[in-house]
Amino acid sequence: MGVESHNEVNSGGGSHIARDRNSSAYNNIDAAPMPKHIPFPEFTGSSELINEFVMFLFITFATAMQFINIYRTIWWVPESNTYHAVNVYLIEPYLVAFIVLLMSRRFLFCLIIRTQDLTQNITIEKRRFYKKAVRYSFTCLLLLILGICAYKIYLKHTFMPVFLLVYPSYEVEGAYFNGMPMHCCSSCPDIIREEIDVLRNDFNIRFKQILFTSLLNVYYAGIVPCLVAASMYYNTVWVYQNAFYVWISCLTMAFAFGFPAKYSDIMHRASLHLGYWSQMDMRAIGGNSGSSSASSNNSNSTSGSTTVWKANTVWTQNSVVKFDGELFSSCGPVTVAVPRNSSHSRFYKLFHNPTTMYMALTGIQASIVLTGLVALYYTLEWHFILSFSFTTLTNQFTFFKIMRDYLVTKRIYTSEISIAEQTKAFNSN
Repeated sequence: MGVESHNEVNSGGGSHIARDRNSSAYNNIDAAPMPKHIPFPEFTGSSELINEFVMFLFITFATAMQFINIYRTIWWVPESNTYHAVNVYLIEPYLVAFIVLLMSRRFLFCLIIRTQDLTQNITIEKRRFYKKAVRYSFTCLLLLILGICAYKIYLKHTFMPVFLLVYPSYEVEGAYFNGMPMHCCSSCPDIIREEIDVLRNDFNIRFKQILFTSLLNVYYAGIVPCLVAASMYYNTVWVYQNAFYVWISCLTMAFAFGFPAKYSDIMHRASLHLGYWSQMDMRAIGGNSGSSSASSNNSNSTSGSTTVWKANTVWTQNSVVKFDGELFSSCGPVTVAVPRNSSHSRFYKLFHNPTTMYMALTGIQASIVLTGLVALYYTLEWHFILSFSFTTLTNQFTFFKIMRDYLVTKRIYTSEISIAEQTKAFNSN
């Protein structure tokens, strides 16, 4: 059963969709039983500026730990002629400046942009102009300083270290500094599908940015110090193992910052309005009649009573529609998704219950923390103990954030499902 939102029908079995946005029948969709949302609690969360600052500190200290792993000394040996724990004089200062400046670019840019919040009397046009001016000015200044550092490194070394520094120069256009997306909570099918496209694009951009940020950070914090090391003998296996551990830690931290519980709740609400179509097996339907003739009659009667899917209709739960010669059953509270649309199906399956996603992230983060503790147990050298202790301690902070999001979402969506079932049972009676 469905509720039409305007007076046009899908022609050709659902393959061509015509829309008339000027139709006044959009006002008739209020009769559809749209899903109700539980208000999301306002618990204390870190701002985007704090997230960038924490990520910058983590990568900076991880870089310092990697330099210690490479340039450490054996100063405790009686025959040693050095009295320092680290050969600081062998570390290239311009390389350190290059890495620290590059890793701080997001935090510095976010800090500069946030200063415009102090000026309350600026119009929207001036704010946009200010943001563009800051972006171009900051980018030019950053490239100038990085170029000077690269030139100084080139004077002391060969061309290869400079090539290693500038090789990963591709930057994904990210969703950061754009704020949190909003859920319009509409009952119009076209608007809901357009909102899903916007949210799906935002999710994909954030996901790409998280992968790029984690790979870029570990490249400069864990790999570049090894490639530019000046004739040093070090434990290659442990050093690259530490770099891999830093990458996993940075990846999960970026996930915790990029996909907070509030963000997943916005996607969850949109998925409840979208719904999901499950394709029905025509042969199974026919086989239940017990004979071939009965199967034919059953199939014909089913096809005759089935409504052709329409793009302008809000379909209620358990509705059966025909699309391109196949039968589909709606699985959500309401369904406005397009049958056989893989993007709509993936969106609904991923966000109709975000607790599953946070439960998986919690398990992964717990495994990372346990791996760090096991590595600490078998580590003997002081510099590796120092680096693994720092990374494991940081992972516990990430574990707390992900675990909190998991517990909050589990409590909310369990209550939401219970209320929906009680409402359905009450309406059926």
